[in-house]
Amino acid sequence: MPITQLFFDLDGTLVDSLPGIAFSVEAALAQVSPGRRMPDLLPFIGPPVREIFRRALPEDDPEILSRLEQFFRASYNSEGWRKTRTYPGVEKVLAQVCQTGRICRVLTNKPKQPSHAILQNFSLDRFFREVITPDMRTPPYSSKAEAAADACQRNALVGGEVLLVGDSADDGAAAAACGFKFAAATFGYGRAFESCPTPVHYRLEQFEDLLHIL
Repeated sequence: MPITQLFFDLDGTLVDSLPGIAFSVEAALAQVSPGRRMPDLLPFIGPPVREIFRRALPEDDPEILSRLEQFFRASYNSEGWRKTRTYPGVEKVLAQVCQTGRICRVLTNKPKQPSHAILQNFSLDRFFREVITPDMRTPPYSSKAEAAADACQRNALVGGEVLLVGDSADDGAAAAACGFKFAAATFGYGRAFESCPTPVHYRLEQFEDLLHIL
């Protein structure tokens, strides 16, 4: 069955957002826990920021986590997102994919405001019919799998015709839940190609490898 629809994760797939996330994590720690050392964030990028704090610090106090998230959002929404970089070849490949008539969407754990800001900043927004974020509805989606399933239902998608491109295990889980094919971006943060418990159908060593799959 040919691929006619694609879902793309944002962080670690389309863009390298680690510099901005690290900047705003450091800003939040300075406000909430001065002197607390910032951990290596690379293994933790992907989930919502509250979960990143919980795993990376580690920290289980709900009040501290809420304050960290509050100060992170203030920093990231104003400054942090601007430190994002695109991966090589992303704009060129997306243009070629769209020229074939395939429909592309973004599926991300990042909130709506910074997601749209990043895509617009790099002029990538024109390639996507929809940007699916947790907070695009009320109540928010609880997971990427739930968000993907809702998009699948709303758009009457046939699972076998959809490819989800991402770097993390929750991308793989969302693909499996909806019957999508899954392409693991090995250049991202999540290392899904090593540890994903759900099927990985393709591996992207670089973003341009997507053209070979299609």
